[in-house]
Amino acid sequence: MAAVTAAGFQVLLSSPWYLNRISYGQDWIQVYRVEPTNFTGTAEQKRLVIGGEACLWGEFVDASNLMPRLWPRASAVAERLWSDKDVTSVGDAYNRLIKHRCRMVRRGINAEPLYVGYCDHEPNF
Repeated sequence: MAAVTAAGFQVLLSSPWYLNRISYGQDWIQVYRVEPTNFTGTAEQKRLVIGGEACLWGEFVDASNLMPRLWPRASAVAERLWSDKDVTSVGDAYNRLIKHRCRMVRRGINAEPLYVGYCDHEPNF
């Protein structure tokens, strides 16, 4: 990030948001804690960070687990990108993401739970 922005280019961050890591527990927290402007550089360089992307591809993902794996992890990426860099409370993010996960389930998106809990409307399989 520092080298590319020092050259004057705008950048999107993606490498820490490769969502196909095999892990257990609340792995969305790692995703949420990534701050795109957390690199050595000037304020002008940091203004060249224009966003990011969540990446997911196929060595451990196919049609059977794509949607559950993608959501809510990509929601945590979006939460980070939409939030000010000073908004860092994992607990507050958790509350927002739980509501969003339930909204997705209600709309027919088979999103995994963030942790222990349930939605008032569970999916029908």
